[in-house]
Amino acid sequence: MTNRLCFQNLLENGTVVASSEDAAYPVANSFDWITSDYFRPTAGGTINIDLTLSEAASANYFAFFNQNLYSLSGTIKLQWWNGSAYVDCFSAVSPTSNAPSVTFFPQQISTKWRVVITCASVFAISMLSFGTSLDLPYGMYLNWTEPQLANADEYLNSESDSGEFLGTSRISKGIKTTLELQGATDAWIRTNWVPFISRAKPFWFLPNYETYPSEAALCKFDGAPPPPKHSGYGYMSVSIPIRGLIE
Repeated sequence: MTNRLCFQNLLENGTVVASSEDAAYPVANSFDWITSDYFRPTAGGTINIDLTLSEAASANYFAFFNQNLYSLSGTIKLQWWNGSAYVDCFSAVSPTSNAPSVTFFPQQISTKWRVVITCASVFAISMLSFGTSLDLPYGMYLNWTEPQLANADEYLNSESDSGEFLGTSRISKGIKTTLELQGATDAWIRTNWVPFISRAKPFWFLPNYETYPSEAALCKFDGAPPPPKHSGYGYMSVSIPIRGLIE
């Protein structure tokens, strides 16, 4: 079972320019990790979002969420600059829903990257992210609930004085589960875990990429993450409560 975390976002590290941008919905909205604001162009067509970095950086994943491209027959892809031209990292994706989407590709290194969105109509997108992913040492353990089944919605039942059913209201609360880290060496914790925890920002979580590559969740810590503890000589573990969105 391959557990992957995607939290690095190169868009935060350089200069970002969109070929078309509605001033009320700037391109910065697409990489601020806030799901309630959006980037929108001024017209439909092919829209490029260009990133220029001061130093070359690598990427092997691309993620997006909270968009209406799926209802407008739009497509989206990532390109990297090979020194003379932009090259596709993968074939253009045609979203079929608003669920979080993460695509992995062979790692590339460049100072220039381009997100290409093609849509005949004016679209809106809230979350864009790409960078280098992190594989956890081991998969999730027993007695753990995967994000796709961790519904945290609230249900309010109404009844009459005589016990008659008057209806039920569902309040969407996303998902609620834990992120389990087991069998991590002391060196791995210092190199990978500390930078992840220090961000205090949302992240993409794929608990079983090999079997269910389309099941991604956009997550955040549910309170302050507890520190890892030694579970064996030279090895550490930790269980972190998380909340998230899967649609």
